[in-house]
Amino acid sequence: MAFCKFSSEYVISKETQIDNLFINEFLPYAPAECVKVYIYGLYKCSSASAYDNTIENFAKVLNLTEEEIEDAFLYWQEQGLVQVLNTCPIEIRFMPLKNVINNTKKYKPEEFATFNRQVQEILEGRQITPTEYDEYYYLLKTLHFQPEALLMIIKFCTQIKGANVGYKYIITVAKNWANEGITTTKSVEEKLINYEQSGSDIEKILKICGIKRLATLEERELFLKWTKELGFEIKTLEYVANLMKSSKVNFEKLDARLTKYYEMKKLSVKEIEDYETQKADMFKLAKDINKKMGLYYENLEPIVDSYISKWLNLGHNNSSLLALADYCFKNSIRTLEGLDSTILKLYKLGIVSVESISQYMNELISLDKEIKEILEKLGISRLVTNQDRTYYKTWTQIWNISPMLIDVGVEMSIGKFQPIQYMNKLLSNWHTSNVKTEEEARKHVLQDKEIKVTSNKKGRSYKKEELDALFDSLEEIEL
Repeated sequence: MAFCKFSSEYVISKETQIDNLFINEFLPYAPAECVKVYIYGLYKCSSASAYDNTIENFAKVLNLTEEEIEDAFLYWQEQGLVQVLNTCPIEIRFMPLKNVINNTKKYKPEEFATFNRQVQEILEGRQITPTEYDEYYYLLKTLHFQPEALLMIIKFCTQIKGANVGYKYIITVAKNWANEGITTTKSVEEKLINYEQSGSDIEKILKICGIKRLATLEERELFLKWTKELGFEIKTLEYVANLMKSSKVNFEKLDARLTKYYEMKKLSVKEIEDYETQKADMFKLAKDINKKMGLYYENLEPIVDSYISKWLNLGHNNSSLLALADYCFKNSIRTLEGLDSTILKLYKLGIVSVESISQYMNELISLDKEIKEILEKLGISRLVTNQDRTYYKTWTQIWNISPMLIDVGVEMSIGKFQPIQYMNKLLSNWHTSNVKTEEEARKHVLQDKEIKVTSNKKGRSYKKEELDALFDSLEEIEL
Protein backbone atom coordinates (compact mmCIF):
# COMPACT_ATOMS: atom_id res chain seq x y z
CA MET A 1 0.00 0.00 0.00
CA ALA A 2 1.30 3.48 -0.90
CA PHE A 3 2.50 5.58 2.06
CA CYS A 4 1.17 8.81 0.47
CA LYS A 5 -1.48 9.08 -2.19
CA PHE A 6 -4.13 11.44 -3.53
CA SER A 7 -7.72 11.18 -2.37
CA SER A 8 -10.21 9.97 -4.99
CA GLU A 9 -11.86 13.42 -4.93
CA TYR A 10 -8.49 15.07 -5.68
CA VAL A 11 -7.83 12.75 -8.61
CA ILE A 12 -11.26 13.44 -10.07
CA SER A 13 -10.91 17.22 -9.71
CA LYS A 14 -7.35 17.62 -11.05
CA GLU A 15 -6.53 17.83 -14.78
CA THR A 16 -5.36 15.10 -17.13
CA GLN A 17 -2.83 16.63 -19.51
CA ILE A 18 -2.81 15.61 -23.15
CA ASP A 19 0.35 16.37 -25.11
CA ASN A 20 -0.16 18.63 -28.13
CA LEU A 21 1.93 16.18 -30.14
CA PHE A 22 -0.82 13.61 -29.61
CA ILE A 23 -3.49 16.04 -30.77
CA ASN A 24 -1.51 17.13 -33.82
CA GLU A 25 0.15 13.90 -34.96
CA PHE A 26 -2.12 11.08 -33.81
CA LEU A 27 -5.65 12.11 -32.81
CA PRO A 28 -6.89 13.20 -36.29
CA TYR A 29 -6.04 9.83 -37.82
CA ALA A 30 -6.80 7.34 -35.04
CA PRO A 31 -10.05 5.35 -34.74
CA ALA A 32 -12.48 6.93 -32.27
CA GLU A 33 -12.46 3.90 -29.92
CA CYS A 34 -8.66 3.98 -29.76
CA VAL A 35 -8.68 7.68 -28.82
CA LYS A 36 -11.17 6.97 -26.01
CA VAL A 37 -9.01 4.16 -24.65
CA TYR A 38 -5.80 6.24 -24.81
CA ILE A 39 -7.25 9.28 -23.02
CA TYR A 40 -8.98 7.18 -20.35
CA GLY A 41 -5.70 5.32 -19.87
CA LEU A 42 -3.90 8.64 -19.27
CA TYR A 43 -6.52 9.49 -16.67
CA LYS A 44 -6.09 6.18 -14.85
CA CYS A 45 -2.31 6.53 -14.91
CA SER A 46 -2.64 9.61 -12.66
CA SER A 47 -4.62 7.69 -10.06
CA ALA A 48 -2.81 6.21 -7.05
CA SER A 49 -5.60 3.68 -6.65
CA ALA A 50 -5.33 0.38 -8.51
CA TYR A 51 -8.59 -1.30 -7.53
CA ASP A 52 -10.52 -0.05 -10.60
CA ASN A 53 -7.51 0.25 -12.93
CA THR A 54 -8.41 -2.94 -14.75
CA ILE A 55 -9.40 -3.94 -18.26
CA GLU A 56 -12.82 -4.95 -16.88
CA ASN A 57 -13.38 -1.43 -15.57
CA PHE A 58 -12.12 0.10 -18.85
CA ALA A 59 -14.65 -1.98 -20.77
CA LYS A 60 -17.49 -1.04 -18.42
CA VAL A 61 -16.76 2.72 -18.38
CA LEU A 62 -16.08 3.04 -22.11
CA ASN A 63 -18.85 0.67 -23.16
CA LEU A 64 -16.41 -1.49 -25.11
CA THR A 65 -15.54 -5.18 -24.99
CA GLU A 66 -12.28 -6.34 -23.42
CA GLU A 67 -11.15 -7.49 -26.87
CA GLU A 68 -11.72 -3.97 -28.23
CA ILE A 69 -9.68 -2.53 -25.34
CA GLU A 70 -6.81 -4.92 -26.13
CA ASP A 71 -6.97 -4.13 -29.85
CA ALA A 72 -6.84 -0.40 -29.05
CA PHE A 73 -3.68 -0.79 -26.97
CA LEU A 74 -2.11 -2.96 -29.65
CA TYR A 75 -2.89 -0.17 -32.13
CA TRP A 76 -1.14 2.38 -29.89
CA GLN A 77 1.77 0.02 -29.43
CA GLU A 78 2.16 -0.09 -33.19
CA GLN A 79 2.22 3.72 -33.18
CA GLY A 80 4.87 3.65 -30.43
CA LEU A 81 2.76 5.41 -27.78
CA VAL A 82 2.47 2.46 -25.37
CA GLN A 83 4.15 -0.84 -24.60
CA VAL A 84 2.12 -3.99 -23.95
CA LEU A 85 4.24 -5.60 -21.21
CA ASN A 86 1.96 -8.57 -20.51
CA THR A 87 -1.08 -9.98 -22.19
CA CYS A 88 -2.43 -12.23 -19.42
CA PRO A 89 -3.19 -10.27 -17.39
CA ILE A 90 -2.72 -7.33 -19.73
CA GLU A 91 -0.32 -4.65 -18.54
CA ILE A 92 0.29 -1.36 -20.36
CA ARG A 93 3.06 1.20 -20.06
CA PHE A 94 2.50 4.68 -21.57
CA MET A 95 5.56 6.11 -23.37
CA PRO A 96 6.66 9.79 -23.67
CA LEU A 97 5.44 11.19 -26.97
CA LYS A 98 8.66 13.12 -27.60
CA ASN A 99 10.52 9.84 -27.71
CA VAL A 100 8.06 8.52 -30.29
CA ILE A 101 8.45 11.62 -32.49
CA ASN A 102 12.23 11.90 -32.13
CA ASN A 103 12.99 8.23 -32.75
CA THR A 104 12.52 7.34 -36.40
CA LYS A 105 10.09 4.47 -36.62
CA LYS A 106 11.40 1.43 -38.45
CA TYR A 107 9.12 -0.09 -41.05
CA LYS A 108 9.45 -3.35 -42.88
CA PRO A 109 10.03 -2.49 -46.56
CA GLU A 110 8.70 -5.87 -47.70
CA GLU A 111 5.28 -4.85 -46.37
CA PHE A 112 5.20 -2.09 -49.01
CA ALA A 113 6.82 -3.92 -51.93
CA THR A 114 4.08 -3.08 -54.44
CA PHE A 115 3.89 0.54 -53.29
CA ASN A 116 7.69 0.90 -53.48
CA ARG A 117 7.75 -0.29 -57.07
CA GLN A 118 4.92 2.06 -58.09
CA VAL A 119 6.54 5.11 -56.46
CA GLN A 120 9.86 4.40 -58.18
CA GLU A 121 8.06 4.17 -61.53
CA ILE A 122 6.55 7.63 -60.96
CA LEU A 123 9.87 9.12 -59.77
CA GLU A 124 11.89 7.46 -62.49
CA GLY A 125 14.25 10.42 -62.77
CA ARG A 126 16.01 9.60 -59.49
CA GLN A 127 16.64 6.83 -57.00
CA ILE A 128 14.47 6.86 -53.87
CA THR A 129 16.43 6.66 -50.62
CA PRO A 130 15.42 4.61 -47.53
CA THR A 131 14.77 7.84 -45.62
CA GLU A 132 12.30 8.99 -48.28
CA TYR A 133 10.58 5.61 -48.19
CA ASP A 134 10.23 5.88 -44.40
CA GLU A 135 8.47 9.24 -44.83
CA TYR A 136 5.99 7.64 -47.23
CA TYR A 137 5.45 4.73 -44.83
CA TYR A 138 4.70 7.25 -42.09
CA LEU A 139 1.97 8.76 -44.28
CA LEU A 140 0.52 5.34 -44.95
CA LYS A 141 0.66 3.92 -41.44
CA THR A 142 0.27 6.96 -39.17
CA LEU A 143 -1.78 9.36 -41.27
CA HIS A 144 -3.73 6.45 -42.80
CA PHE A 145 -3.35 7.38 -46.45
CA GLN A 146 -4.67 4.82 -48.87
CA PRO A 147 -1.68 3.73 -51.03
CA GLU A 148 -3.41 4.67 -54.28
CA ALA A 149 -4.33 8.09 -52.86
CA LEU A 150 -0.70 8.78 -51.93
CA LEU A 151 0.49 7.62 -55.36
CA MET A 152 -1.94 10.09 -56.96
CA ILE A 153 -0.52 12.94 -54.86
CA ILE A 154 3.06 11.99 -55.77
CA LYS A 155 2.18 11.89 -59.46
CA PHE A 156 0.42 15.25 -59.19
CA CYS A 157 3.51 16.80 -57.56
CA THR A 158 5.69 15.55 -60.45
CA GLN A 159 3.34 17.23 -62.92
CA ILE A 160 3.93 20.53 -61.14
CA LYS A 161 7.61 20.24 -60.19
CA GLY A 162 8.90 17.58 -62.59
CA ALA A 163 10.16 14.04 -61.98
CA ASN A 164 12.99 15.34 -59.81
CA VAL A 165 10.58 16.88 -57.30
CA GLY A 166 11.99 16.73 -53.76
CA TYR A 167 10.30 14.34 -51.38
CA LYS A 168 9.92 17.06 -48.71
CA TYR A 169 7.62 18.95 -51.08
CA ILE A 170 5.54 15.80 -51.57
CA ILE A 171 5.36 15.17 -47.82
CA THR A 172 4.28 18.76 -47.16
CA VAL A 173 1.49 18.55 -49.74
CA ALA A 174 0.30 15.20 -48.38
CA LYS A 175 0.24 16.42 -44.77
CA ASN A 176 -1.66 19.57 -45.75
CA TRP A 177 -4.25 17.47 -47.53
CA ALA A 178 -4.43 15.07 -44.58
CA ASN A 179 -5.25 18.06 -42.35
CA GLU A 180 -8.22 18.68 -44.65
CA GLY A 181 -9.27 15.04 -44.26
CA ILE A 182 -8.13 14.13 -47.77
CA THR A 183 -6.48 10.70 -47.39
CA THR A 184 -8.67 8.38 -49.47
CA THR A 185 -8.53 7.70 -53.19
CA LYS A 186 -11.97 9.23 -53.63
CA SER A 187 -11.21 12.48 -51.77
CA VAL A 188 -7.85 12.93 -53.54
CA GLU A 189 -9.53 12.30 -56.88
CA GLU A 190 -12.17 14.96 -56.12
CA LYS A 191 -9.44 17.45 -55.19
CA LEU A 192 -7.55 16.77 -58.40
CA ILE A 193 -10.74 17.07 -60.46
CA ASN A 194 -11.29 20.55 -58.98
CA TYR A 195 -7.75 21.48 -59.99
CA GLU A 196 -8.23 20.04 -63.48
CA GLN A 197 -11.54 21.79 -64.06
CA SER A 198 -10.03 25.13 -63.13
CA GLY A 199 -6.83 24.51 -65.13
CA SER A 200 -7.73 26.51 -68.23
CA ASP A 201 -9.09 29.38 -66.13
CA ILE A 202 -5.92 29.51 -64.04
CA GLU A 203 -3.89 29.66 -67.26
CA LYS A 204 -5.85 32.77 -68.29
CA ILE A 205 -4.95 34.52 -65.03
CA LEU A 206 -1.31 33.41 -65.30
CA LYS A 207 -1.15 34.82 -68.83
CA ILE A 208 -2.55 38.18 -67.71
CA CYS A 209 0.07 38.22 -64.92
CA GLY A 210 2.80 37.51 -67.48
CA ILE A 211 3.65 34.14 -65.87
CA LYS A 212 4.80 31.59 -68.47
CA ARG A 213 4.70 28.32 -66.56
CA LEU A 214 2.29 25.89 -64.96
CA ALA A 215 0.46 27.05 -61.86
CA THR A 216 2.06 26.10 -58.58
CA LEU A 217 0.11 24.22 -55.95
CA GLU A 218 -0.17 27.42 -53.90
CA GLU A 219 -1.59 29.30 -56.89
CA ARG A 220 -4.12 26.55 -57.50
CA GLU A 221 -5.19 26.73 -53.86
CA LEU A 222 -5.60 30.51 -54.12
CA PHE A 223 -7.68 30.14 -57.27
CA LEU A 224 -10.01 27.68 -55.50
CA LYS A 225 -10.24 30.10 -52.58
CA TRP A 226 -11.32 32.93 -54.90
CA THR A 227 -13.89 30.89 -56.77
CA LYS A 228 -15.16 28.41 -54.16
CA GLU A 229 -14.87 30.31 -50.87
CA LEU A 230 -15.18 33.97 -51.87
CA GLY A 231 -17.53 33.40 -54.81
CA PHE A 232 -15.80 35.40 -57.56
CA GLU A 233 -16.56 34.52 -61.17
CA ILE A 234 -13.68 33.97 -63.62
CA LYS A 235 -14.59 37.11 -65.58
CA THR A 236 -14.24 39.13 -62.37
CA LEU A 237 -10.82 37.59 -61.72
CA GLU A 238 -9.72 38.47 -65.26
CA TYR A 239 -10.97 42.05 -64.87
CA VAL A 240 -9.10 42.57 -61.58
CA ALA A 241 -5.92 40.94 -62.94
CA ASN A 242 -6.01 43.27 -65.96
CA LEU A 243 -6.70 46.19 -63.64
CA MET A 244 -3.50 45.41 -61.72
CA LYS A 245 -1.47 44.41 -64.77
CA SER A 246 0.65 47.55 -64.81
CA SER A 247 1.95 46.91 -61.27
CA LYS A 248 3.54 43.52 -62.09
CA VAL A 249 0.71 41.58 -60.52
CA ASN A 250 1.20 38.10 -59.07
CA PHE A 251 -1.16 35.75 -57.28
CA GLU A 252 -0.23 37.08 -53.83
CA LYS A 253 -0.99 40.69 -54.81
CA LEU A 254 -4.13 39.57 -56.60
CA ASP A 255 -5.25 37.69 -53.49
CA ALA A 256 -4.80 40.79 -51.34
CA ARG A 257 -6.87 42.93 -53.74
CA LEU A 258 -9.63 40.32 -54.13
CA THR A 259 -9.83 39.84 -50.38
CA LYS A 260 -10.29 43.60 -49.97
CA TYR A 261 -13.10 43.64 -52.56
CA TYR A 262 -14.72 40.68 -50.81
CA GLU A 263 -14.63 42.48 -47.46
CA MET A 264 -16.28 45.50 -49.12
CA LYS A 265 -18.90 43.13 -50.64
CA LYS A 266 -17.92 44.04 -54.20
CA LEU A 267 -17.96 40.76 -56.10
CA SER A 268 -19.06 41.57 -59.64
CA VAL A 269 -17.23 43.38 -62.44
CA LYS A 270 -19.82 46.18 -62.34
CA GLU A 271 -19.42 46.75 -58.59
CA ILE A 272 -15.62 46.77 -58.77
CA GLU A 273 -15.64 48.95 -61.91
CA ASP A 274 -17.91 51.51 -60.23
CA TYR A 275 -15.73 51.47 -57.12
CA GLU A 276 -12.51 52.04 -59.05
CA THR A 277 -14.12 54.78 -61.15
CA GLN A 278 -15.33 56.47 -57.99
CA LYS A 279 -12.02 55.93 -56.19
CA ALA A 280 -10.31 59.08 -57.54
CA ASP A 281 -13.28 61.14 -56.41
CA MET A 282 -13.15 59.43 -53.01
CA PHE A 283 -9.50 60.38 -52.58
CA LYS A 284 -10.35 64.02 -53.28
CA LEU A 285 -13.30 63.82 -50.89
CA ALA A 286 -11.06 62.33 -48.19
CA LYS A 287 -8.63 65.22 -48.65
CA ASP A 288 -11.44 67.81 -48.48
CA ILE A 289 -12.93 66.24 -45.34
CA ASN A 290 -9.54 66.22 -43.64
CA LYS A 291 -9.07 69.86 -44.56
CA LYS A 292 -12.48 70.75 -43.11
CA MET A 293 -11.54 69.04 -39.84
CA GLY A 294 -7.98 70.39 -39.69
CA LEU A 295 -6.40 66.99 -40.29
CA TYR A 296 -3.62 65.78 -42.57
CA TYR A 297 -2.78 62.24 -43.74
CA GLU A 298 -0.09 61.54 -46.28
CA ASN A 299 -1.62 58.16 -47.21
CA LEU A 300 -5.33 58.54 -47.89
CA GLU A 301 -5.98 54.95 -49.03
CA PRO A 302 -6.77 53.58 -45.53
CA ILE A 303 -9.21 56.46 -45.01
CA VAL A 304 -10.92 55.77 -48.32
CA ASP A 305 -11.18 52.06 -47.58
CA SER A 306 -12.22 52.35 -43.92
CA TYR A 307 -14.42 55.46 -43.93
CA ILE A 308 -15.24 57.14 -47.24
CA SER A 309 -16.41 53.97 -48.98
CA LYS A 310 -18.56 53.02 -45.98
CA TRP A 311 -20.13 56.47 -45.66
CA LEU A 312 -21.00 56.57 -49.35
CA ASN A 313 -22.54 53.11 -49.08
CA LEU A 314 -24.81 54.48 -46.34
CA GLY A 315 -26.27 56.90 -48.90
CA HIS A 316 -24.21 60.03 -48.26
CA ASN A 317 -22.73 62.20 -50.99
CA ASN A 318 -19.88 64.72 -51.02
CA SER A 319 -22.06 67.62 -49.90
CA SER A 320 -23.61 65.81 -46.93
CA LEU A 321 -20.25 64.48 -45.72
CA LEU A 322 -18.58 67.89 -45.98
CA ALA A 323 -21.50 69.44 -44.10
CA LEU A 324 -21.09 66.91 -41.30
CA ALA A 325 -17.32 67.39 -41.23
CA ASP A 326 -17.89 71.13 -40.82
CA TYR A 327 -20.45 70.51 -38.07
CA CYS A 328 -18.05 68.21 -36.19
CA PHE A 329 -15.18 70.69 -36.42
CA LYS A 330 -17.33 73.50 -35.03
CA ASN A 331 -18.43 71.25 -32.15
CA SER A 332 -14.86 70.24 -31.25
CA ILE A 333 -15.17 66.77 -32.80
CA ARG A 334 -11.90 66.73 -34.71
CA THR A 335 -11.09 63.08 -35.44
CA LEU A 336 -12.29 60.77 -38.18
CA GLU A 337 -13.46 58.35 -35.50
CA GLY A 338 -15.63 61.09 -34.04
CA LEU A 339 -17.00 62.00 -37.47
CA ASP A 340 -17.72 58.31 -38.11
CA SER A 341 -19.61 58.05 -34.81
CA THR A 342 -21.68 61.14 -35.68
CA ILE A 343 -22.49 59.81 -39.15
CA LEU A 344 -23.60 56.42 -37.78
CA LYS A 345 -25.70 58.11 -35.08
CA LEU A 346 -27.51 60.25 -37.65
CA TYR A 347 -27.89 57.27 -40.00
CA LYS A 348 -29.89 55.48 -37.30
CA LEU A 349 -32.19 58.53 -37.31
CA GLY A 350 -32.51 58.32 -41.11
CA ILE A 351 -30.46 61.47 -41.67
CA VAL A 352 -28.22 61.12 -44.74
CA SER A 353 -29.24 63.77 -47.28
CA VAL A 354 -28.16 67.39 -47.34
CA GLU A 355 -31.77 68.43 -46.77
CA SER A 356 -32.27 66.20 -43.72
CA ILE A 357 -28.92 67.28 -42.29
CA SER A 358 -29.83 70.94 -42.84
CA GLN A 359 -33.18 70.41 -41.10
CA TYR A 360 -31.45 68.62 -38.22
CA MET A 361 -28.90 71.44 -37.90
CA ASN A 362 -31.66 74.07 -37.89
CA GLU A 363 -33.42 72.16 -35.13
CA LEU A 364 -30.18 72.11 -33.15
CA ILE A 365 -29.69 75.84 -33.72
CA SER A 366 -33.27 76.52 -32.58
CA LEU A 367 -32.77 74.26 -29.56
CA ASP A 368 -29.49 75.96 -28.67
CA LYS A 369 -31.18 79.34 -28.97
CA GLU A 370 -33.84 78.35 -26.42
CA ILE A 371 -31.21 76.93 -24.08
CA LYS A 372 -29.06 80.06 -24.51
CA GLU A 373 -31.97 82.24 -23.41
CA ILE A 374 -32.36 80.14 -20.24
CA LEU A 375 -28.65 80.41 -19.50
CA GLU A 376 -28.70 84.19 -19.92
CA LYS A 377 -31.69 84.52 -17.58
CA LEU A 378 -29.76 82.49 -15.00
CA GLY A 379 -26.79 84.81 -15.39
CA ILE A 380 -24.62 82.24 -17.18
CA SER A 381 -22.55 83.58 -20.06
CA ARG A 382 -21.00 80.76 -22.16
CA LEU A 383 -21.65 78.48 -25.13
CA VAL A 384 -24.30 75.78 -24.92
CA THR A 385 -22.81 72.40 -23.96
CA ASN A 386 -23.97 68.83 -24.57
CA GLN A 387 -24.86 68.60 -20.88
CA ASP A 388 -27.17 71.63 -21.31
CA ARG A 389 -28.82 69.91 -24.28
CA THR A 390 -29.25 66.71 -22.29
CA TYR A 391 -30.93 68.62 -19.45
CA TYR A 392 -33.26 70.45 -21.83
CA LYS A 393 -34.26 67.32 -23.77
CA THR A 394 -34.94 65.51 -20.50
CA TRP A 395 -37.17 68.34 -19.27
CA THR A 396 -39.14 68.76 -22.49
CA GLN A 397 -39.16 65.31 -24.11
CA ILE A 398 -38.87 62.79 -21.28
CA TRP A 399 -40.52 64.57 -18.36
CA ASN A 400 -42.86 66.59 -20.65
CA ILE A 401 -42.44 69.76 -18.60
CA SER A 402 -44.42 72.59 -20.19
CA PRO A 403 -42.74 75.84 -21.33
CA MET A 404 -44.73 77.67 -18.67
CA LEU A 405 -43.31 75.50 -15.87
CA ILE A 406 -39.81 75.80 -17.32
CA ASP A 407 -40.19 79.60 -17.11
CA VAL A 408 -41.27 79.24 -13.46
CA GLY A 409 -38.29 76.99 -12.84
CA VAL A 410 -35.95 79.58 -14.36
CA GLU A 411 -37.48 82.30 -12.20
CA MET A 412 -36.98 80.27 -9.00
CA SER A 413 -33.40 79.28 -9.93
CA ILE A 414 -32.06 82.79 -10.52
CA GLY A 415 -29.29 83.60 -8.06
CA LYS A 416 -28.97 80.07 -6.78
CA PHE A 417 -25.67 78.22 -6.38
CA GLN A 418 -25.13 76.18 -9.59
CA PRO A 419 -28.48 77.34 -11.04
CA ILE A 420 -28.69 74.74 -13.85
CA GLN A 421 -28.31 71.86 -11.41
CA TYR A 422 -30.71 73.56 -9.00
CA MET A 423 -33.30 73.97 -11.75
CA ASN A 424 -32.88 70.36 -12.85
CA LYS A 425 -33.58 69.18 -9.29
CA LEU A 426 -36.57 71.51 -9.04
CA LEU A 427 -38.11 70.23 -12.29
CA SER A 428 -37.36 66.63 -11.28
CA ASN A 429 -39.36 67.12 -8.06
CA TRP A 430 -42.27 68.58 -10.03
CA HIS A 431 -42.16 65.69 -12.51
CA THR A 432 -42.15 63.13 -9.69
CA SER A 433 -45.04 64.90 -7.93
CA ASN A 434 -47.01 65.29 -11.19
CA VAL A 435 -47.05 69.09 -10.92
CA LYS A 436 -48.75 70.60 -13.99
CA THR A 437 -49.64 74.24 -13.20
CA GLU A 438 -47.79 77.29 -11.91
CA GLU A 439 -49.99 77.36 -8.80
CA GLU A 440 -49.14 73.72 -8.03
CA ALA A 441 -45.45 74.42 -8.62
CA ARG A 442 -45.32 77.35 -6.20
CA LYS A 443 -47.37 75.48 -3.62
CA HIS A 444 -45.03 72.47 -3.94
CA VAL A 445 -41.99 74.69 -3.34
CA LEU A 446 -43.67 76.32 -0.35
CA GLN A 447 -44.50 72.94 1.17
CA ASP A 448 -40.98 71.76 0.58
CA LYS A 449 -39.61 74.85 2.30
CA GLU A 450 -41.93 74.26 5.30
CA ILE A 451 -40.59 70.74 5.62
CA LYS A 452 -37.00 71.97 5.47
CA VAL A 453 -37.57 74.70 8.03
CA THR A 454 -39.29 72.25 10.36
CA SER A 455 -36.36 69.91 10.03
CA ASN A 456 -33.86 72.70 10.59
CA LYS A 457 -35.66 73.80 13.80
CA LYS A 458 -35.58 70.29 15.31
CA GLY A 459 -39.23 69.53 14.93
CA ARG A 460 -40.73 72.93 15.74
CA SER A 461 -43.90 73.61 13.67
CA TYR A 462 -44.46 76.95 12.02
CA LYS A 463 -47.68 78.78 11.31
CA LYS A 464 -48.34 80.21 7.86
CA GLU A 465 -47.73 83.77 9.09
CA GLU A 466 -44.33 82.71 10.43
CA LEU A 467 -43.49 81.00 7.17
CA ASP A 468 -44.34 84.11 5.20
CA ALA A 469 -42.07 86.13 7.47
CA LEU A 470 -39.26 83.66 6.98
CA PHE A 471 -39.70 83.44 3.23
CA ASP A 472 -36.69 85.61 2.40
CA SER A 473 -34.31 83.61 4.57
CA LEU A 474 -35.56 80.40 3.01
CA GLU A 475 -34.31 81.49 -0.40
CA GLU A 476 -30.83 80.22 0.50
CA ILE A 477 -32.01 76.74 1.46
CA GLU A 478 -31.43 74.27 -1.41
CA LEU A 479 -34.01 71.77 -2.48
